Amino acid sequence: MLHDWTQRKPTHAMAAAPLLALLLFAGGCSEQESAAPEAVPSAAVEKTEPAAAMAEPDAGAAATAEAAAEATAAAATVDGEAIYKQSCMACHAAGVAGAPKPGDSEAWSPRIAKGTGALVQSVTNGLNAMPPKGGCMSCSEDELRGAVEYMVSQGS
Repeated sequence: MLHDWTQRKPTHAMAAAPLLALLLFAGGCSEQESAAPEAVPSAAVEKTEPAAAMAEPDAGAAATAEAAAEATAAAATVDGEAIYKQSCMACHAAGVAGAPKPGDSEAWSPRIAKGTGALVQSVTNGLNAMPPKGGCMSCSEDELRGAVEYMVSQGS
């Protein structure tokens, strides 16, 4: 049996749609919302605006100083050993593809002679089989430096 959908009678939900729209529209317009806001005396505006304008530069300077302090604290709290264990140990502990093992002073001596900056640059850019950032793409430069410093301390 086929139904002719064009001759279907409206349901109660369809009949209620206009009523629902009317209630939503009427509910959004109350006397409180339609009343004009009270005027603020101009003297009050003049007194508060300069104070607010003066507070903004101080707040910006304070935020900048706070961000610098947080960055310094983050750099000081980098756990090079944890970064090494997380990202470097898989290759360096086994000496994969010539990666210098911790404690192997013969392998580390020529690398240490180049300086920490050069070692951090090698880690950041990748070297030979080591991928950029030693594979730790989420590591910051401070974290990479911490891992390098940890490995250098173990290698010498």
